[in-house]
Formats: sequence, C-alpha cells, structure tokens
Amino acid sequence: MLFHGDALEVATLVSRQRAHLVYVDPPYASQTDYVAEARLDGTQGGRTRRSVAFGDRWRGPDGIGAYLEMLAPRLEAGARLLHEEGTLWVHLDWRSAYLVRAVLDEIFGRDGFKNEIVWRRAPNLGRQAASAQFGRTLDTILVYGGPRAKIVPPTRLEPIDDRSVRFDDEKRPFTTAPRGDYTDLSIEKLDREGRVHRTSSGKVYIKYFLVKDEHGKFFRERRVDALWTDVPPLRHAKVSERTGYPTQKPVALLDRIVRCASPEGGLVVDLFCGSGTTAEAALAAGRQTIASDKSAIAIATTRARLMRAGVTPTICAVSSELPRGQALATLDPSPSAPAVRVTLREPRLPLAWAIDAGVASGVFRATWHAERTLGAPAATLPTFADLVSPRSPIRVRAWGDDGTLFEAALTF
Repeated sequence: MLFHGDALEVATLVSRQRAHLVYVDPPYASQTDYVAEARLDGTQGGRTRRSVAFGDRWRGPDGIGAYLEMLAPRLEAGARLLHEEGTLWVHLDWRSAYLVRAVLDEIFGRDGFKNEIVWRRAPNLGRQAASAQFGRTLDTILVYGGPRAKIVPPTRLEPIDDRSVRFDDEKRPFTTAPRGDYTDLSIEKLDREGRVHRTSSGKVYIKYFLVKDEHGKFFRERRVDALWTDVPPLRHAKVSERTGYPTQKPVALLDRIVRCASPEGGLVVDLFCGSGTTAEAALAAGRQTIASDKSAIAIATTRARLMRAGVTPTICAVSSELPRGQALATLDPSPSAPAVRVTLREPRLPLAWAIDAGVASGVFRATWHAERTLGAPAATLPTFADLVSPRSPIRVRAWGDDGTLFEAALTF
C-alpha cells in the first residue's frame, strides 16, 4: 500500500496494523529545499527536469522548536504501530539527532533505547575535508522499542591473512585473539566447545573458526556492530538504482535494516518514504510494506520504482489529492487486429503511465504499464499499447516527474 498524505494521518489510518519495523527518515532541520532531478536523455544527455521534492525550512527564533513539534507526534504515532517485538528506526544527521533522542526517550522511556547506529554515508573529500573541522560524513540511526523488541544483527566476512590461519586436530581452520575480559567461567564453557587455544607456555587464546569463499580465501564471520562503514554511499550504486530524488538512501542500507529488524512475511512501515528505498528493500526481502509521503514527487518516484521491480502498488490519497492534469490519449485500430491501440500523446515525457483496460470497476487496476528506465533516454518509454478485447471505458493514468497525475477515460 502506498499512501499520499501526512505521516500522522497515515499512521492514524493504519493504526490497527502491527509492524515489526517502522522506519522514519524525516526532514533533518537542514534549512534547505530539496530538488528532484530527472535526466530526460540518460546519463550523458544535457536535458534535465527539476522540481522541488520537499522543503526543510524551520524559520524564526523557535525554528528548531517548531521542527520538534512537527516530528514528535509523528514519531509517537509510529511507535503505536509497533508489534511487541517491533522497533522504530529514526534516520537523522548531526543537526537534530541529539534532540530527537530526547524526544524518543520521552516516548519510549530511557529503557526503550536499543541502539545508536552510525553510518558513514560519504568519504571525507572536497570542501568538508578542507574545512577547519572534522568532516561531517556520518548519519545517525536511532533504534527504540519495547521490552520484547527483537533485533538480529547480521554478520559480515572479514578477510584473514593466510599466515594467521591455523588448523586444529579436526583440520578446521581458525585464527586466534587474546582472551580479553572473558571470565574463567566463560573460558571453561568455550573450552568445552573446542574454542580455546593454549600455547606451550599455557597462555590462553580464543579460537575463531573460519570459512572459505569460492576462491579459497579464508574469512572470519564477525557480527556487525553499531559502526557501519561497509555500506557504500549512493554515489557508488549502479545508475539503475539512482532515482534522482534528493536524500535517497542506498538499497544496501535498507536491506540490512529490514532483514535484521523484521522476520520474513512481517510488516515494514515507512512514513516518510521519499524515493521508495525501504519499500523496494522490504518487498525484495519477502516482507509486506506500507509506505507514505506527503510529497507528490515522492509518491510518483516510489510508484515508478516499484513498477520497475515488478510491483504495481495501490495508491490511496489521504489528506490532499495529488496534483492533477488531463492526459491526452487516443484509441485507434491496432495493426494486429482484433486488438485496439491506446496512444498517449500528453504528457509527452511521463515518468510512468498505466492502463486499466476495463476489467474491473472502482479502483484503478493497471492491466498494462510502462515506466521510464533510469539512466536511459526518456524516448525509450513506449507511447502506445495494443490491447486485446478491452472493455469500455479504458482508463489511462500518467505520472509526471513533478508528481502530477494525468488522467483520461476512453470510451468506444
């Protein structure tokens, strides 16, 4: 489900749902208007279409207070959606993370705090590296939940120098580390598990068994901690992943969050969905998803993105209707009779367009759709479709880069 509306109204509307993960990537109080950019001629072309996706300005002497007054009730509404094992993840940066943590302490109680994850979202380059301060290259993700909240941290493989690899009596490869702060009782337990290595002098080390990759390289499987430096920024993602929406997060980041915070088949809710990264990651991981945003551009971008992933979401307008326009479409005989051809003439370069061939009434059901391929010229989007035995009326919807929804009805 994809909702066009304010996060607070959407959370109230779906209040009977129970989510294992509620992810919130709100405005950051950055005092900036963010512009979405559509490249109409692919990555090498010069033409672009720019539209303001959302504003993040909080003016006046109480600007930050107004920002927190906006955010607090929406976080509280998101918290009410949680399953007893669910967690709320709030993605911020240096501008407001410390303030929002105090708000979340108020909502959940201080015992509700689970983690503060630091994600290195960019390398320390350019102007920020040359400034008279440490580069602001980090984002903060605050994680809160109830007493039964469940998170399963993933593991990652760290390469091990072949010179550090040893083999036990059972020919199992391992490496060692000092015992550190393990108690004698813990050492006894590890010893029973075959995970203690003693040197000839009697010094105790802990064994860590290794795995091999397909090239025969040894790796140690280590659980991920709260410092995430292994998820590359969006600039390193494939062109086909980049939507042109500002503040877009990489799929790899949301894939990790979705998989460690929700079970397969569980519900994932994103109340500020932006470009739709959370929804795409959740669906790819076998989760159900509810996504919402009050930006028409966000809804158009998310819808087209999900269509490229093979999903046509149902869109519900909650508070205000999407901006609308009148599409120009024609119905003509098709060269491949007895089909009929629907041709979209305006808007000329839509982000996506779809046809309801009259097989259902009421809610628009897309029986055919096309969406712009990212990184490719907009001319690659087909402007006509041949339909076999459609029923009247045929409804056409087209989405513009600025979020405008164009509609037409064709009768015969």
